[in-house]
Amino acid sequence: MVDEERGTDAETQLASYFARYEPPIVKLGKALRAKLRARLPGLCEVVYVYESQDALVIAYSPTGRGYDAPCSIGLYPREVKLFFGQGARLSKADPDKRLQGRGKTVRHVVLGTVADFERAEIQALMAAALKLAKVRLDASAKGSVIIKAEAQKQRARRAKKAARPARRTAKARR
Repeated sequence: MVDEERGTDAETQLASYFARYEPPIVKLGKALRAKLRARLPGLCEVVYVYESQDALVIAYSPTGRGYDAPCSIGLYPREVKLFFGQGARLSKADPDKRLQGRGKTVRHVVLGTVADFERAEIQALMAAALKLAKVRLDASAKGSVIIKAEAQKQRARRAKKAARPARRTAKARR
C-alpha cells in the first residue's frame, strides 16, 4: 500500500524504521509481525514512531485508527512488548498476572522470543482481547499498512508552535 501522506511505499518506510534497532530486536519484531498478521487477517497495521521513547509501535486495528486496535507490538532498544488496548479489562484472562502497566486501559507483556508469543497464556489473552474488542477476522481480506509517523511529527510541530508565546510587535513594546 502507498502511504497517502508521503507518497512512498509503506513497506519500504516500515523497513527503515525497523533498521533503527539492533538485529536481535529487528528479528524478533519481524517474526512477531508475521505471527500477528497470520493471527489477525484483514486488520490494518497502523505504524507509529515515538521518538521520545525510541519506540516503533505497530497497532493491529479493524478501522485504521490505532486506538481501536485490540493489540499492538512495540519495539524498544532492549525489548519487544505485546500491548493489549483494553488490557486493564483482561483480568479474568490473566489469572497469573502476567500483564504489566498501570495505565487506565493499556497493559503489556514483554516477549523475549517468538515462542513466548505461542505460549497458551498469551494466546488466551489474545483471544480474550479479540472477544472484548468484538473484532471479526476475515481470512480473505488483505490488511493494509498505514504509516502515521509523519502525521505524529506534524502534530508535534503544530503543538510546539502553538505553545510559543506570541511575538510582541514594536508597537506593543512601547
